[in-house]
Amino acid sequence: MRAIPLSLALAALAAAAAPARAQGSTDSTSRAKAPALTTQLRREIGRLAGVLGFAVPPADSFALGGRTVPANTTVTGPLAAANGAVDVSGRVNGNVVALNGDVIVHQGGRISGDAVSVGGRVRLEGGTVLGEMRSLSGLPGSTDATAARAPAATTWGSMKVVLGWFVVLLLIGVGVMTFAERNLDGVVAVLERHLARAFWMGLLAEVALVPVLILGVVLLCITVIGILLVPFAIVAYVVAAAGLVALGFLAVARFTGRGLFRVDPGAPVRAVNLRALLTGLALYLGVWFIVAALTWVPAAQPVLRAIALAVTWVALTAGLGATLLSRAGTQYERPRDSSMNGTGAEPPSWQTPTPVAGVAAARRPVATTTEGR
Repeated sequence: MRAIPLSLALAALAAAAAPARAQGSTDSTSRAKAPALTTQLRREIGRLAGVLGFAVPPADSFALGGRTVPANTTVTGPLAAANGAVDVSGRVNGNVVALNGDVIVHQGGRISGDAVSVGGRVRLEGGTVLGEMRSLSGLPGSTDATAARAPAATTWGSMKVVLGWFVVLLLIGVGVMTFAERNLDGVVAVLERHLARAFWMGLLAEVALVPVLILGVVLLCITVIGILLVPFAIVAYVVAAAGLVALGFLAVARFTGRGLFRVDPGAPVRAVNLRALLTGLALYLGVWFIVAALTWVPAAQPVLRAIALAVTWVALTAGLGATLLSRAGTQYERPRDSSMNGTGAEPPSWQTPTPVAGVAAARRPVATTTEGR
């Protein structure tokens, strides 16, 4: 009779222990299957407090994959989830934060604090949020994946910028050669004859650029009308300076490109000048193209950028000086041409122009001397 109650007691104990073992096994299995926090995700969670302005739970307290607050339940916040949405159908006493997910407040849901979504949206679907609702596109900075793609994107973007500048300068150069070729020729002529002088003149102009502007503004402020003209004067000064610099740089590009190839004596002058301009622009912007193409090599960037800046600065300085010396190409030593009687000298004063032939066909007076016999 005693064996029966003892066996029944052992059976009851075994039945009671089985659910506990099953629950423990299930918990361990769920813990094994739970996704682990990555290092990047931990860093983002650590930065949340500084961005949101209030305390957030520790990284291990974030529910990975999202979290749900069922109806007719109350949870004490703050409540946080990562890489998933927070669905609130019950009540949350505190703040709710979703990293890389939405905060959805359903019918009957209530959040007594703030609702913040980073990388998602805060959506009210019949519920209420007593605090502030904020939806952020992301944390300041980039993730590991974005950082891994950044060098390629930056390289291609920089190369497109350089190519864009090349096209813009080429179009401006063609426009200048079409409508103001004599001005461009004048600046190039100064570069050919007085290159060193042009460089020092450009350096002096760069030093005096801002003081001259300030002096002009001060002089305008003497009168009431001048004060009204100050904004227009500043804009006009900047536009004029930019125009002089652009004209000078185009002249330097044509001057440099002209020295890099041999000219066919029978080639049209305008075609030669266009080819020289294209070659010079390709040379100067090619230096920056190399810098852009090697953006993915950070160690070489300081040296390459220093070289590109030095080359560009010298070209801009010399071009600005030549532009000023030639007064934007309006005054320069003009080359000799056929209008100078083919001899490099102007027609003699003793020749009299006529309406028909231009110069009278007269014999030049010959000085005669009387020798004693």
